[in-house]
Amino acid sequence: MASMAVNAVLDLMAFLILLYFPIAAIQLGLILKGWEINSDRLFTKFKRRLTPEAPMPPPILKEREFKNGRKIIVVITTNGKNPDVVDKITSILNSYGLPIEVFVTKEEYDKHVYLAKEIVVPSSFRCPNGSRHKLRALHYESIWLKNNGYGRETYVIHLDDDAVVSQEYIEYVYHMREEGGQGHLRLREPGIHIMSTLADMTRVSDCAAFCTYFNTRGKPMAVHGEGLVIRADVEEQIGWDYGTYGADDIIMSQLIVKNGYRFGYIPHPIFIAPPTTTKDFYKQRRRWIMSMLWARHYIRKINPKMFYWLIYRYSIGWTGFFGVFMIIPALLLHIHFPVWLEAISIFNTICYFVFYQYGAIKTGARWSPLMLALQFPIAVYEGGTLFYSLIYPPDRNVFDVITKV
Repeated sequence: MASMAVNAVLDLMAFLILLYFPIAAIQLGLILKGWEINSDRLFTKFKRRLTPEAPMPPPILKEREFKNGRKIIVVITTNGKNPDVVDKITSILNSYGLPIEVFVTKEEYDKHVYLAKEIVVPSSFRCPNGSRHKLRALHYESIWLKNNGYGRETYVIHLDDDAVVSQEYIEYVYHMREEGGQGHLRLREPGIHIMSTLADMTRVSDCAAFCTYFNTRGKPMAVHGEGLVIRADVEEQIGWDYGTYGADDIIMSQLIVKNGYRFGYIPHPIFIAPPTTTKDFYKQRRRWIMSMLWARHYIRKINPKMFYWLIYRYSIGWTGFFGVFMIIPALLLHIHFPVWLEAISIFNTICYFVFYQYGAIKTGARWSPLMLALQFPIAVYEGGTLFYSLIYPPDRNVFDVITKV
């Protein structure tokens, strides 16, 4: 009986190893090929902006180069629980010295006066399809922009209230040809919560491969909410009233392409802050996972391939370390597996370490040894979010919010 149970477990491991292999091979190939067109000096420059006494480098582009009739606005959407962080982000954006407008979309109950222009969502505002929470605020914002004269000449850079883009990111938007686009991720404020910081580093390598590759080809199959750029008239035409719990970034990017517009890659970074507690990390991941699952009918209707790709990535992407469970029995217990399966197990394991090390090095070389030491606990920490989400789904009437820094 015991041997049957062991064999069943090993068969399951072998199955998961085979499922992870395409992710490992494709992601490694894309990273090695260098799809992420970036300059790491941007991260050093960005960190200097957090220090008030550091001199601000001048804008790369000359003022005359902005006189092409295009307007750039940055919209930060907030629920009002992190006003100090929003003001810090606004100050960073304003320090670039670029001819942009910064808006904060906030709820009527939020009485904080931000260091930016404000778009106040009336408490009485209702979306025709019943969208609530962030989607409701975004939908009102798109209508407000149209009513206040922001149209075809305006590009909107969307930020969550804990994210910020680099100066070069904004400068690129002034001349981008596509109607929508997005860049790659970098971490800011690392180390407040070690486990969440290390787990978030996989987002850096994931984005370096998949976000960059698909966006470069005009097929946004791997998007995130931070740094999403949309031309204002296109945003208003499509709107954000999907009637879903979340998944607004996924749906919007797909609808941009479905409506005949172009989506491109912005070769500059978006800086995001990792969650500050284990509770917040799990709440954040649960919101992402359940938003996708609860919006499955909507997403599948637009692009079935997108939905199944996301399901595959979310459910299998954390299992890369399972190859170890084939390697150890082979070495210690003299259990013989097919050579091809052992080779795939070793390949998957190496790739899994490489992906996390990529994110660690891009965040800062000092994180590399710690990531190496905690690789397996981090894998379990991250993988646990899938089971937590399915066992303890969020209340659909409450939008999970985490502490921002």
